[in-house]
Amino acid sequence: MSSAALPTEELARRCAEETEKFNRRQASDPQYCFELLRRALAEDRGDAFTLVYQIYERQVLAWVCHHSRFPQTGESAEFFAAAALRTFYFALRGPKFERFPALPQVLAYLKLCVHTAIAQYIRDQRPHAALPLDKADNLADTPDLGMRAAALEIWQRICHLLPDERDRLLAYCAFALDLKPRQIVERYPERWRDERDVSLALYRIRRVLRQDADLCRRAGVDAVS
Repeated sequence: MSSAALPTEELARRCAEETEKFNRRQASDPQYCFELLRRALAEDRGDAFTLVYQIYERQVLAWVCHHSRFPQTGESAEFFAAAALRTFYFALRGPKFERFPALPQVLAYLKLCVHTAIAQYIRDQRPHAALPLDKADNLADTPDLGMRAAALEIWQRICHLLPDERDRLLAYCAFALDLKPRQIVERYPERWRDERDVSLALYRIRRVLRQDADLCRRAGVDAVS
């Protein structure tokens, strides 16, 4: 039975199972989670979004706790997880969901919502100077990313700057999933030969992103020459 034909509760059960497989670095099928997200956002179904929240809350909390600036906030991880999921819902609800063709792009945007929620909170509490982009651990950790539309614009700009599908996948693995080169090779051995191959590609990608004045302007950071 296709994912579109499944009842929402069964769809959520399969999505949770496939998410656990993905987290254990096992082969997984993204169709169930993508269909659940489509119902929750494109069709604006509250019952589906409640199940999305239950499935992805743990991952969102982990992203919050691993954010380099989270300890500066003094707030709970639950505070930012709720803010990120709320922003995610309103930003992708209805026809706006059509901008995201597959599960990786949807989850990458969800992670951007986490980073923007923390950055926005810090900016509102204590204004600070922009950081050089080359000092950030990864692009998603840079401050002042903005909320909702700003996060979407940044991700779209990244995709524009990286027209090669393999580069986009690598950027997603490194920046959204926080995977190390070794983990990326283990997950995609057919695309990258070894850790050095991944590291060189990431160096090139970071250089491209950090040299783009428009991306740096959107992120509120300094470009590098």
